[in-house]
Amino acid sequence: MEKRPTSNSTILSLQTTPLLSVIIPVYNVAEYLDRCIESVIKQSYANLEIILIDDGSTDESWSICQAYKKKDNRIITLQQPNSGSSVARNTGLDIATGDYIAFIDSDDYIKQEMFQTMLSFALTNNITVVECSLIQSNKNTNSEISSNGESFIETQEEAIERLIRDKNWSVWRRIYRSDVLSNLRFIPGKIHQDVFFTIDVLNKIEKQGYIAKAFYVYNTDNESITRSAYNIKKLNAKDAPYYVFNKTQQYNLLIRTLASKYLIRTLLSHYDRLFLNNHLDENYIHRKEIKSEITDQLNLEYENNSLFGTLAKISPFWLYKIILNLNEFRIKIRLMLLKL
Repeated sequence: MEKRPTSNSTILSLQTTPLLSVIIPVYNVAEYLDRCIESVIKQSYANLEIILIDDGSTDESWSICQAYKKKDNRIITLQQPNSGSSVARNTGLDIATGDYIAFIDSDDYIKQEMFQTMLSFALTNNITVVECSLIQSNKNTNSEISSNGESFIETQEEAIERLIRDKNWSVWRRIYRSDVLSNLRFIPGKIHQDVFFTIDVLNKIEKQGYIAKAFYVYNTDNESITRSAYNIKKLNAKDAPYYVFNKTQQYNLLIRTLASKYLIRTLLSHYDRLFLNNHLDENYIHRKEIKSEITDQLNLEYENNSLFGTLAKISPFWLYKIILNLNEFRIKIRLMLLKL
């Protein structure tokens, strides 16, 4: 892992400034959309192509997009029937003409120096993908950009190892040279679409840059499907960690082991939630399947054992439910004691 400074932004003034296409899918976010668009048009880096894809909004979002288009000739707007953010992002990719591509979710926003710093880092170090840190909106301060350490360049394996450990899959925390994405698209209908896309990107590149400054502000107020109450549709999301596992089998033992642990943790998360929402799986059909999948992973020759994974493997359902309820009670008591 190579450490690199991020303070040198003069590279952008010493050569032709590349066009950066910023793709923003929009759906019923009128409350947050002004803040998002303003944060983009006020970037210190000006050579932008700002693509607003309205995904069939039923609030004032489309009107807001059109109003900004009239004020800034860098903005392109397009409206489509509601098809999901994957399709909206793909629509943006199809019409983008930039040398680099970035994604932003329309309820989030970014710090003013984000694109200037990331593009400078990419050009200075001849890197096709650069990632930055993020901060949650409920922890954000306007006066500073927090830093979580030194910036660096990492190999493909180092990047994949870090992402599996930290689960930093979000596509909006990166900029991409456009040729990297030339034959990649998002899979429609996937809950965790970013996982698939990011693994595909990392499998194409030799190295990635990381900037340890929180330029991206992630909105914690707006509810999304990933943050809403558990339902049976979310069970389909277990295909994302399976994709990570299957797409990392060519790497070293550590990465394969981490991918297996990541899969087990996700399977356990669904397993536990089904016990806490028994009405979703009254005949234990899904829990039987998940238990078998956890057992398969634990039988691999990896050091991937976990206490609750082993308990799920060996315990009958009635016993596991008692253990889970006792653990939930233990956590509640601990939280109550911490508040005293």
